[in-house]
Amino acid sequence: MPAPLQSLRQYLKVVDAVLEVADARLPVSSRYPDLEKLIGFRARVVVLTRADLADPAATACWLEKLRAGGTRAVAMNARTGAGDRLLYQYLKAIAKAKREARARRGLGEAPLRVMALGIPNVGKSSVLNRLAGRGAARTGNRPGITRGPQWIRIKDNLELLDTPGVLWPRWREPRTALWLGALGCAPEESVPVVGIACLVGEFLLREAPGTLAARYGIQEQGDAADILAAIGRARGFLLPGGVVDQEKTARALVNDFREGRLGRFTLERP
Repeated sequence: MPAPLQSLRQYLKVVDAVLEVADARLPVSSRYPDLEKLIGFRARVVVLTRADLADPAATACWLEKLRAGGTRAVAMNARTGAGDRLLYQYLKAIAKAKREARARRGLGEAPLRVMALGIPNVGKSSVLNRLAGRGAARTGNRPGITRGPQWIRIKDNLELLDTPGVLWPRWREPRTALWLGALGCAPEESVPVVGIACLVGEFLLREAPGTLAARYGIQEQGDAADILAAIGRARGFLLPGGVVDQEKTARALVNDFREGRLGRFTLERP
């Protein structure tokens, strides 16, 4: 287990539940594979963020699969608040169970303390801000915005703990690393942007033919490298001598994909 994740154990001692936050477009690879070992008996809610950028039918299938396995799960759009009501209902149910357990032991009420866990840039802070109804946690579109744990107090006797994102040791498996890079969850300097763009291009050529042609005004001919070169020429991303600037072109394609300008896609199916 990575040292940063090990350091979060001290906070688990004082929380009642965990929000496991993942990206709805990558519901397996954006989750920590051994999280159950870390959180133990504590209640858990899986929150699939950026549902507005994922295929809605696929998200519905993922929610059904998670819930069928006994896991509380909700899809959220932190920008509009869609899904936050159900998440709040889950937390209220967990809080009620805590009150009843304390009452059976002759103890008074205490705040429900909830910890948000997830890999970098899956939207943990945005989820907590929706619940808090204010910009209490720092957010951004790149990994590493949350530098250290921070408590957020909100209504109904609920306290939320935001934590820095941590990648698991084997995240560098090539295909996983590229998809995490495509969603902005991997350190930019660790994953080649041209490789990410080629993977995105291959995916779109296979799963959504015509998308690249419509967006960039190109012919979808050849492999992903040929498509990348065509996009660069169409956008005028040229170096001296008329050579296509691959880095600039790749970043444009990846940003368009990441922001949903090319459509709503889920990269992993149940």
